[in-house]
Amino acid sequence: MKKRRVRISRNSLIFIIVFVIILIAYFGSSLSKVRNINVKGVNDLGAQQVIDATKIDDNSTLFNVLLHHGSIAKKTEKKLPSIQSLSFRTHNLRDLTISVKEHPTLGYIYKDSGYYRIINDGQVINQKMSSPIGNYPIYSNFSDSRLKQMSNIYAELPSNVKTNVSQIYNSPTKLNPYRIKIDMNDGNKVIADMRSVKSKLKYYPGMAAQMKKKGVIDLEIGAYSYPFKDKK
Repeated sequence: MKKRRVRISRNSLIFIIVFVIILIAYFGSSLSKVRNINVKGVNDLGAQQVIDATKIDDNSTLFNVLLHHGSIAKKTEKKLPSIQSLSFRTHNLRDLTISVKEHPTLGYIYKDSGYYRIINDGQVINQKMSSPIGNYPIYSNFSDSRLKQMSNIYAELPSNVKTNVSQIYNSPTKLNPYRIKIDMNDGNKVIADMRSVKSKLKYYPGMAAQMKKKGVIDLEIGAYSYPFKDKK
């Protein structure tokens, strides 16, 4: 009985030693290094932009990435605030997949000769771009508080209306400090009140379809339209 126990103990010790040797050989070889990186879930961000922010390259080991995935994700989200969450998955022992969930883009604001992305609650990403990416509106002349309010209104518009919005201007008057103007991608213009535009703009597709010529749809008080040549 004692001999059997000794034999089992020796076998266990040999197994552990062999296992440790294999681990050392693995981590000391190129097989432990990241071979391919695949980024999923990016819409407005670039895949390479995400990879660069993680600082993961072909010298990184998969073990280190998985061990420190939490801190890598936090640092990446800090560098790229438009990222809502980040996760990592490995396959084929050497390949890495980075899954990204972005905050939705609500448009861009033009300032300092560049465009800046707007995400949830009117937060402006401090990353200057030479031109906007995607089919999102450009906001003009809005204060920070009004920008937050207007971008949140835009986020709740019907999708068929959102895709048609090209540019939104803060255009207050003495009579109505909440007045806004909207350029639409189909060539029409909209005049509206920020306080009621969300409920009224859903009727835009139907009103635009009834117009024989491109023109203005006035939703500020009531709802009516007129062609450009008749009234400016």
